[in-house]
Amino acid sequence: MPIGLTYGPRCHVAHSLNRRTCQLSAIQQRSRLCLVASGSDDVSSLLGDIGLPDIDQDLEGYQEEAGAVFIDGQSVPVSYGNNSKAIYSVEEDGVLLDASDCPRIRVAGPDAAAFLHGQTSVNVEGIRPGNSKEACILTAQGRIIDLVLLVRTESGFLVICSPGMGQHIADHFRKHIFMSDDVEVQDVSAATAMFRVMGPKSNDILYTLELSETVLGGEFGTHEVVGFDGEPLIVIKGTDLGYSGYTLIISESGAAALWSTLSAFEIEPMGTEAWNIARILSGRPKVPSELNDSYTPFDCGLYHTVCLNKGCYVGQEALAKIYNLDAGKWEMWGLAVEKPCAAGDEIFVVTSEGHAKAGKVSSYVDTVAGEHRALCFLDRKLLGKEHMPSTWNGTVVNVGEDMVQAYVKSVPYPTRALNDCDRPKKSVDAKLAQGKVAHQDEKSRDDKLRQMQERLDAWKSSQNN
Repeated sequence: MPIGLTYGPRCHVAHSLNRRTCQLSAIQQRSRLCLVASGSDDVSSLLGDIGLPDIDQDLEGYQEEAGAVFIDGQSVPVSYGNNSKAIYSVEEDGVLLDASDCPRIRVAGPDAAAFLHGQTSVNVEGIRPGNSKEACILTAQGRIIDLVLLVRTESGFLVICSPGMGQHIADHFRKHIFMSDDVEVQDVSAATAMFRVMGPKSNDILYTLELSETVLGGEFGTHEVVGFDGEPLIVIKGTDLGYSGYTLIISESGAAALWSTLSAFEIEPMGTEAWNIARILSGRPKVPSELNDSYTPFDCGLYHTVCLNKGCYVGQEALAKIYNLDAGKWEMWGLAVEKPCAAGDEIFVVTSEGHAKAGKVSSYVDTVAGEHRALCFLDRKLLGKEHMPSTWNGTVVNVGEDMVQAYVKSVPYPTRALNDCDRPKKSVDAKLAQGKVAHQDEKSRDDKLRQMQERLDAWKSSQNN
């Protein structure tokens, strides 16, 4: 049974139409978007029947009219030939991004919250319907499989994954379901589309379309289900890059009409090329460049996705030990490079003993302004040593075999401290403190034994002479 209903009149956005007239038409057609309570506070009407809908083929046509370029293997536009305008607009105006390549996994059933509570790094049972949280899915060693958004509805959760990770995450969840768990895992990506409206203008657009204050004035992740052209539409406050904006999820059959209505507000379309530039400038890690089994959430600056007092979950013991012993090895930073470099290039820093390896580049891009920008992982254990600063921010480093000069830059997305509510409880704090002292005592004992051995060897040498 198709999810979508018959459309009303549309606001077609094409080069031959006057954009101002089209914008007025979109505002006059608010009733089509019907951003008022749809009579249901859940998404079951959108996701309950997953049979493929009667897909409207116009979405790609609308995007091509705006200059969209598609390449093989990509389901969303790579570029609109406007990367410079898109980067400017995401910071100063507004952009519209087709993010349908981010898989959407539905986890439902009476045990859905308890199941995800044990499979992800945040306090899932503390997420109330109508709210969302970013979380990490981890290996038993605390390494990252993916960074996801958990959207809690009345009937379960939508897990929004990184591009290309849908099947992997769905299989990972199914592998960990016990026979006693009443949980259903369902990939609903093919039946839905997802767009993001980002930038300072995004709030005005959603306000003009009469979105309720529940989301407009809400915190990151606040969401509600509203009506669009007779179909349910999920509106989520926030975006994956940290810019102000909204994430919109609708059935595939309603995607073209929603895209054309939003496009009428004269915001720049953004492709994945421009998104990647914005991602690196904001410091958002992605699969597989930063999000992989070599790094923990602490390495990637994802402290806001970690809870250490909620009980056991996959990877919890490893993260608690790292936090306890202050044993994290890496920190993710931005990098401004004087010349082009590449992911994988090693980074060096001058120490009292000469050039020392300090880390490596994980992502690189040439910006529209002609700058060379990168994300990198730097060895935090070097900080504070002789001739080394107490923070990497602003440090001059050298990149690659040619020792290209670069400057470490702070980027806005990473977080470097746990939320107060996610810190270990006092009883746990005391235990962790004891473990840290024991670790330090063991290191001190080893140092003393080594020094004693060195003195003994020196005495023996003097006796032989």
